[in-house]
Amino acid sequence: MSAHLVSMVDRIRQPEYTGENRCIPCTAVNVVLAVGLAALVGVAVVVVAGPGAGVVSAGAILALSLLAIYVRGYLVPGTPTLTKRYFPDRVLAWFDKGPEPTTADGAAGEKPFDPERILVEGGVTVPCEDGDDLCLADGLRDRWRGHVRSVRDGDRTTQVAAFVEREPESITLDDSDADRIVVTGSEGGAVAHWESEAALIADLAGARLLDEEIETWSDRPLHERGKVVGGLRAFLETCPACDGRISLDEETVDSCCRSYEVYAVSCDDCETRLLEVSAA
Repeated sequence: MSAHLVSMVDRIRQPEYTGENRCIPCTAVNVVLAVGLAALVGVAVVVVAGPGAGVVSAGAILALSLLAIYVRGYLVPGTPTLTKRYFPDRVLAWFDKGPEPTTADGAAGEKPFDPERILVEGGVTVPCEDGDDLCLADGLRDRWRGHVRSVRDGDRTTQVAAFVEREPESITLDDSDADRIVVTGSEGGAVAHWESEAALIADLAGARLLDEEIETWSDRPLHERGKVVGGLRAFLETCPACDGRISLDEETVDSCCRSYEVYAVSCDDCETRLLEVSAA
């Protein structure tokens, strides 16, 4: 593939709608539309130029349409809105792109993975003085803030590459969407994503803190470490990006496939989202 073609594909690629972020109902609808469009063009060309030209034209239209769906996630703008409006909610729930559960079943005989348990057993969180909730252990908040300041001043691509266990030159950070940072690999698929720069800084700094506190931290799989540092964000008191005030609210948010209720942790000063947890 020529460098010019690669550059053109990169310009139209939308990682937030492809790879792990692909909305299956949207893709299915667009494939059906692509087939219908190709058939219409083929029939029209057959009438004008004959069967051979019609087949070639239909094939070309279908190939280009499928390429657009593969690269962009959809062919027709507004498809996510249409699927949410007309697909039954129980069907959309099968493909939901909302917040993932915070626990995952382990193998037979093992404890289910629970990020909160990892933090408690590692001594990172302890019962609050009133005993009704969990708080960060003494001294950890200041150390976390120290790591936050260090991360702010560092090279973000190098930091993220270390976090996702890849070489810096093999990933790309896409922050063109103000509400989302997507990390893509050299193969083109999404590797990781964060709600904001503030959430990314919190996780990078949190991972450094947990590496110091939890002896088995580096032995855990990447997806488990990602869930644990994401859960640690619930203990933020100030914004990692601007030091602003943080608030907790219940909101309705839209994923590609459906709407759902979440508890949202946000910075009031720079208006960035730090954490979303399903309210269901």
